[in-house]
Amino acid sequence: RGEREPYRENGNRIATVLFYKEEKNAFKSLKTGNRLATVLFYMTKPERGGATVFNNLGTAVFPSKYDALFWYNLMRSGEGDLRTRHAACPVLLGVKWVSNKWIHERGQEFARPCGLDEDVQEYFVGDLTPRSRKYRK
Repeated sequence: RGEREPYRENGNRIATVLFYKEEKNAFKSLKTGNRLATVLFYMTKPERGGATVFNNLGTAVFPSKYDALFWYNLMRSGEGDLRTRHAACPVLLGVKWVSNKWIHERGQEFARPCGLDEDVQEYFVGDLTPRSRKYRK
């Protein structure tokens, strides 16, 4: 299943921020569980623009052809990881094609053990706190 997002007349994407529902039962009808992880595949490399921006992490990823970006949407406790909220910057020159794969909770119980301590996430994926926030006095 794909999602369509707004485009301008010239085909460039309007910058959008993807907000996800903070509902435990958002995917209940699919019986797949919530989105555990996302893989974003970059099929092309725009000449200018087109970055994927993670504002809560203070970082941006500029696409390169055939690259893939992976992140967990949920903490090991099952709570949403707000650091993964992201936006797509507009393509200023060239084209950008992406594809994504959403990995849902069901069927992953043994592949990624859960935990009740939210800090356990840091152990497995590293400290994702932006430097500007870490060293702020």
